[in-house]
Order: sequence, then C-alpha cells, then structure tokens
Amino acid sequence: MLHSIEEAIAELKQGNMIVVVDDEDRENEGDLLALAEFMSPETINFMATYGRGLICTPISQQLAQKLALQPMVVDNTDNHQTAFTVSIDYKETTTGISAFERALTIQKMLASHAQASDFRRPGHVFPLIAKENGVLERRGHTEATIDLAKLCNSVQAGVICEIMGDNGEMLRFDDLVKYAKKHKLKMISIDALATYRRQHMQIENSLTM
Repeated sequence: MLHSIEEAIAELKQGNMIVVVDDEDRENEGDLLALAEFMSPETINFMATYGRGLICTPISQQLAQKLALQPMVVDNTDNHQTAFTVSIDYKETTTGISAFERALTIQKMLASHAQASDFRRPGHVFPLIAKENGVLERRGHTEATIDLAKLCNSVQAGVICEIMGDNGEMLRFDDLVKYAKKHKLKMISIDALATYRRQHMQIENSLTM
C-alpha cells in the first residue's frame, strides 16, 4: 500500500507529485506534494482539481527570512500550530489566482535575486514555515516537504494540497490508497519518513565517529 522513501525521492526528482499521509491520531489526512523547483501551472491545476484543499507552499526558515515573510497571526491558535505566513503574489501578476500566476509566484520565490519587494501582500500563495529539524521536530506535511526537498538535493521549498473526496470530506487512509492508485502516484507516510531520517542520522553519526 505504501511505497518506500527511496521511491518517493525518485518520483520527486523527476518532477512528479506524490501523496503523503500523516499519523492517524494527528490530522489523519493525505496531501499531494511536489517540489517547488518543478512547479508548473499543470501541477497547480491538478492540485486544485483533484486535491481540492488549500494549496500551500512549505519553505525553510531561511527563505522566509530572505523574503521578509512575517507570521500571518501573532498568536497562533491552530490545532497543529501550522506556521502560515502572510500570503503573497508576485508583483507582475494580475489577480494572482490562476494556476499560471500561482506557479509564477512560487517560481519567483526561488529566484536567487528574489527579495521582499518582488511580492504583493496579501495574495494567493500561502507560505508555511517548516521547523528546523523537520519531521523529527513536528510531524506535519510542512516539515515532510522540506525534509524530502533536502533528500532530493533540491531547493528547500515545495507545494502541498490536502486531498478531499467528492463528498467534501477529507479522504482517509484506505481511500487515499485507492486515490493514489487511480492517479498513478507514489504514497508514503510521515511516520516512515521520520524512521528513514533517524536511520540515516545514525549511519552518518557512525561514519563520523
């Protein structure tokens, strides 16, 4: 039912999306996940059409600082402390909501010369700041995105979208398995990603001793 972390990394490196599920006792939800490096209007459109949730852009703390992205609220009372920043649009978009313009905003966030003044606030791209130690610190889709980006040697940014069913309810594990199979997507769990990271940390530590 679930694929390996190595399989997920290979898919992401090819610019493909995957499905990532979190713990059953947490949100118990699945997200579509793609690397920001490969972001395209087609990916945004797929997420909007077949994911149906809120499309967000997990980023590293360093990128948030570079673009002066401040927290959306001073007092975060979200159930899982999701670290939303103020939303943005690239300054040369029109309304910013189309798949083309959202993809453009995300692409411009990654530019080496990008700066805060390149973006209007508020907008239609929703950055989320990941915890520094990833899923070993917070077992969220935000952190899973940045951990996977690092494992792919990619820019530390991605795009996620919660997966909602035809009836408007969030898909749970069994239905997510069917969904991933239908759309030919690899599917992994945050729990497996955390285990993978711990194992590789142990290997790295043993090599440096």
